[in-house]
Amino acid sequence: MRRLAIHPTLSSRLLRVAFVLGTAMLLAALAAVPASAHAEKTAGRYSFVVGFGTEPAYAGQPNSLQVIISRDGKPATDLAGQLDGLMAHAYYGSKADLKLENAMMPLEPHFGDGWGTPGDYRSFFVPTQPGAYTFSLKGKLGSQKVNLAIPSGPETFGDVNDPAKTALPAVKDPTTGQLAQRLDREATRVNGTIAVAAAAQRDAEDAAGQARMLALGGLLIGGVGLVLGGLALARSRRPAAPAARPDVALTGAGKV
Repeated sequence: MRRLAIHPTLSSRLLRVAFVLGTAMLLAALAAVPASAHAEKTAGRYSFVVGFGTEPAYAGQPNSLQVIISRDGKPATDLAGQLDGLMAHAYYGSKADLKLENAMMPLEPHFGDGWGTPGDYRSFFVPTQPGAYTFSLKGKLGSQKVNLAIPSGPETFGDVNDPAKTALPAVKDPTTGQLAQRLDREATRVNGTIAVAAAAQRDAEDAAGQARMLALGGLLIGGVGLVLGGLALARSRRPAAPAARPDVALTGAGKV
């Protein structure tokens, strides 16, 4: 009996193509997730994957600076004794500037036997304001110098979000960060008012001091004038000395 050749139908071919394309797109999406949430930088043999430990990050919620370190392509799990030489900082803003508000972030291992991701080092903190943040790493790992500054953004890691925008039910009361900003503004205004009042008080005290000095000077001048006037008046009232009689003088002279 002759065997019939089985040819794939058009619909089965389309299903296979769709399956392959779907799998490829899914793998590409999965591969893109870490890249969108973290930034990868290299320094010599070391590779650093930097970002927030919890994504997305929200203001007022505990989070961490996460640095996954690899050496020669393998997780660097033996850096606990070398982390003192690597200074990590978190800056509020889109650049690393010592003049901006920042915090030192000491790193420590966040993995162990049977838990965590090997090479994952963290520093925990609470971002208090929504917006851009910048993480920097500077110092040494062994003999390798490290000097990296990574701002948040679309190509690195996400900014810190305002929790009020995603709260359910909606929060009508101001957030902690908004209250802090309002208090800062009010404190600045009050301090300015106090400074103006203090300056006005100092000016008034200076003017009063000058007035007292002028008054004392006037009293002294007036006292001296009174004394001089009294002396002049006393001198004017003193009786004049009697004039010598010429005849008496001559008589006395004749007797001698």
